[in-house]
Amino acid sequence: MRSGRLLALALVVIAVGAFIFIYERHLPTSEQVKERADKVLANLKQDDVVGLDITNSHGSFQLEKKDDHWSLLKPIEAAADDSAVGSLLTALTNLKVERALAPGVVKPAEYELDKPEMSVVIKAKDGSTARLDVGGKTALGSNRAVSIGDGRILLCSGYFTSDLDKDLGAWRSHRVVNLFSDQVASLEVKRPTGGVQAVRKGEHWELLEPVKDLADRDQIRNVISDLNEIRVQQFLDTGSDLAKLGLDHPRYDVTLVRTDGEGAVELAFGKVKEVDGKKRVACRRDGKDLFWVSDQAEVGLGKAPVLWRSKKVYPFDAWDVKEALFVSGKKKVDLKFEDGKWKLADGKDANSTAALGRLSKLSGLEAEAFDLVKPAMAERGHITLTLSAGSDEAKDEKNAKTQQVTYTFYPPLAAGGRALVAVDARPTVMSVEEFKVGQLLGNLDELSTLPTPTPVATATPVPTK
Repeated sequence: MRSGRLLALALVVIAVGAFIFIYERHLPTSEQVKERADKVLANLKQDDVVGLDITNSHGSFQLEKKDDHWSLLKPIEAAADDSAVGSLLTALTNLKVERALAPGVVKPAEYELDKPEMSVVIKAKDGSTARLDVGGKTALGSNRAVSIGDGRILLCSGYFTSDLDKDLGAWRSHRVVNLFSDQVASLEVKRPTGGVQAVRKGEHWELLEPVKDLADRDQIRNVISDLNEIRVQQFLDTGSDLAKLGLDHPRYDVTLVRTDGEGAVELAFGKVKEVDGKKRVACRRDGKDLFWVSDQAEVGLGKAPVLWRSKKVYPFDAWDVKEALFVSGKKKVDLKFEDGKWKLADGKDANSTAALGRLSKLSGLEAEAFDLVKPAMAERGHITLTLSAGSDEAKDEKNAKTQQVTYTFYPPLAAGGRALVAVDARPTVMSVEEFKVGQLLGNLDELSTLPTPTPVATATPVPTK
């Protein structure tokens, strides 16, 4: 009987312990309860807010959160400034009560809460709402009287009103473009002196205009990055005179097509002016939005179209090479990268330092001229690379896709001239420095000769007396 009672008591203890662990551990601590009691909006969680209806001295504004970004719905539909909204929510979340006046102690009109100067309705993702009305300044000047609808009048620091009392321009996003390079499928730049059109092909970009060729990937990425850095300096009325802004005949028309299939971003750039020593550019976005913007993209967009083609004979990373075949005359060296080092076709170790050195030189090889005639003479040699293709994740897979690229080198057409090179991945014959070809194809025995180990220095024995 006694053992039965002990068992029952043990079960009760276990049950109570489980209750404390499962339920009470989620309850706020005494410090958290006190902290919440001090806050005006005790239950406000910033990450749960999905909507704001704001009324202030500049008018009424409705904002909505979608896919982690804020948008203006009223008085216009436009992207909102995420940082401005975030700053307001942070201020409201941390707003503390300095003094609370019970219902009926004073009349709301005494603190101008019968006709609030400002108000904000906060909408949470669970459908609940909270309202904050803001009255006039108190006798202390820096404090504000607020109400949350429970009859009390709360006095708190008025610093938060600078985040709440903003005009339309402050609520609007000042970003003109919000796309990363890998989110862009194609880029087109039109201008009176000739245009550029480029499309993404895997890890590379290809030019369609002004010539069909491999594009300078860094140039494309830099232009997209520069467009992302542009910021609105002044919002203009949509009815502004386009001719006065130089947008009736823009200097540049830019179109960015997204990889996700959403609507393209269209930009027109017109007149340039100087304000306080800084250049401002008239800009029209998507045929409607007008602004004066900063000039970060001017240099990149102004680059001559012919200079958008890749100067590198073929851009690749030496560490992405899985196999490399070097052929010069009758000499051939076949290399394969395995277990972190280079090996020869027979499985013996190759000179990894020499192999990596040549591949690095090849990846940096730049063309001196383009669109040359392919010579009828015999080739001097060629190099065939097997490259990892696709994303970094795909490179780690056993069955990762690969790409094969062959460089074919020809001797100079005249003594002292440049060597010629053709790459099967490009529709052009290029010229390169002759001595660089010698560095790539000369002395192939070096690739199969292991370096001589450096002798370890030994201390000279000191004679003892």
